[in-house]
Order: sequence, then structure tokens, then C-alpha cells
Amino acid sequence: MNIGYLCTYTPKELIDAAGFTPVRIFAGDDQISLATAYIQSYACSQARGSFERALKGELDVQAVVFTRCCDTLMRLADIWERNTDMKVYNLEFPSRIDEESKDYYFRELQDFVNILKEWGGDVTVDSLRESLKLYWELEEKLKKLFEVKPDYEAAKKVQEMNVRDAIEFVDRRLRKVEKSGVGPKVLITGSVCPFLEVYKLFEEAGLLLKDDICTGTRFFTYNTPLKEIESVEDGLRFLVEKYFNKAPCPTKHFPNDDRFNYILELAKDCDGVVFLLLKFCEPHFYDYPQLKEKLEEMGKKVLLLELEFPIASYEQLRTRIEAFYEVIA
Repeated sequence: MNIGYLCTYTPKELIDAAGFTPVRIFAGDDQISLATAYIQSYACSQARGSFERALKGELDVQAVVFTRCCDTLMRLADIWERNTDMKVYNLEFPSRIDEESKDYYFRELQDFVNILKEWGGDVTVDSLRESLKLYWELEEKLKKLFEVKPDYEAAKKVQEMNVRDAIEFVDRRLRKVEKSGVGPKVLITGSVCPFLEVYKLFEEAGLLLKDDICTGTRFFTYNTPLKEIESVEDGLRFLVEKYFNKAPCPTKHFPNDDRFNYILELAKDCDGVVFLLLKFCEPHFYDYPQLKEKLEEMGKKVLLLELEFPIASYEQLRTRIEAFYEVIA
């Protein structure tokens, strides 16, 4: 059984360990029509576009896990359950990232294991141990790939396939990848962007890329070393640490400004920063004014590109990206 998910905070390792395949759901490139009968037009087009694909029968998933992030996706879970035949589960990931929240999330993972069992899966210490190792291997290989040259096609595809196939796929990309050339470097930060043509526009303009994108490095950037687990409970405790220490997302509250510090550190060796933000994505837009101010204090040029899916005009984006290149080159 394939289990869909929409957020990088979803514990894919548990889904795989239960014998299922986690498949990330993205918006399509067709106009959104059916979903407008169920979701307001001021909801982001990632949510509306993903549900559009479900209503059209385009998704090969039999269940969907919604992990608490933004309000739109949490309410989308209710709409999805009412209007599709798929199994739906809400996994409550704490909005506040601190020590006090860890026990709560551990109990959520225990409940999720029981749900996976109800769906016909079984998480054992051996299956969980294997899944943890496989995802660690995939994440490390993706880091190596992006260190040579960011590969957004690979990043997207591995989120839609079995982890074992994903590792083989990245291995093939690593054997063929050629190092990026020379040019101004920009940090792209923002929300979901599954459309590869957008990244190609930056490359065609002569820009080298570094990113903090939900569909890019934020998918595979984790900071907790792999450890050998002795029980399922031990594995759940490890997952709590792993997901609490991943690349920070603006949908979470970090008491020590970890999100801002993370972006400012990434931007140090860049000539400019591009905010690639999805229209109506409030968490990212809330961060933008303060981050823009701090980045400009560092001497970085900043560009805001607002997207809505499907993208209406790539040529308009091209013009703005090329103009930004002229500013920082």
C-alpha cells in the first residue's frame, strides 16, 4: 500500500518499517477546478492542487498522513477524508520545538504505530532498524549530490518512490553529476516548489544555487547521527530527536531563533537571497520582513518571487531572475 504525505516532518521511516511506501503528494500542473468546490481560493495552491489530483484520481495512494504544520493542511485533512475513499490520519507534530514537547511527540508516534498496524502493517525492531539505516543512507547520498551540484529532479523523484529504489536512483545520479560552473551564488529559501523549470531558470541565468526549500534540502537535512536501536520504543525516541533537529521550518516555533540563525548562516557565502514563496503561505511570509532586514544588514541583495500553481508565466519569472543576476553579478 502507498501512503501519501505532504510535509517533511512526516516520519517516513515508520511508514516504510510497517511495510508501506511513503509517497509525497505535490500539486499538478493543470488548472485547479474541482477542488475549488471544497477549498477557498485563498488557500495555497499546493493544498488545492494536491486535492485536485486526488479528486481526478491521479494519485496512486490508498491512505494519506497529514502532519501538523500550517492551518490549511490541517483542515485539508478533514476535507480529504470526507470526499475521498482514502484512509486519513492526523499526526500531531508540536508547533513548539523544545524539550517539553518531546514526550508528547513520542506518544504521537506510538499512536501512529498502532494506526499503521490497523492499516495492515507491522513495525518491528528489525524493520524499523532497517528503515532508519536506509533513510540515513539516502539522506547522506543526497547531501553529497547537492554538494557537487543541486539536483532538484532527483530531490523530487526520491520523495515519490520506495527508499530502496531512491538510493539506487541517487547512486546513478552521483556517477553522472558534474560540478557546477562559476557565477554568483544565491540562496533560495521558501516553501514547496515541485516544478523543475523554476530552478532551471536560475541556472540558465548563470546563477549557482544553494537552497532551503521544502522540496529541496529541507527534505534530507537532519542533524542527528544514526544510532543502533534495541527496541521499537528506542527507535521512536530516536525519531523524536531526528525530527526535532531537522532543517528548521517556519511552521514551527524555535525559542532560540533557530530558524533565523539557520538562514543567516546559509546566506553567508551567497551573493543574494531569493525568497521563493507560495502565495497564501502565511508561515513563510510572516518570516519574510524580519529576515529581509537582517539579510540586507549583512549586505545581501534580496528578491521576493511569489508563486502560484500552476505557474502562469515562466517568462515573467525569467525576466525578474535575469534582472536580479544583473544586480548581484
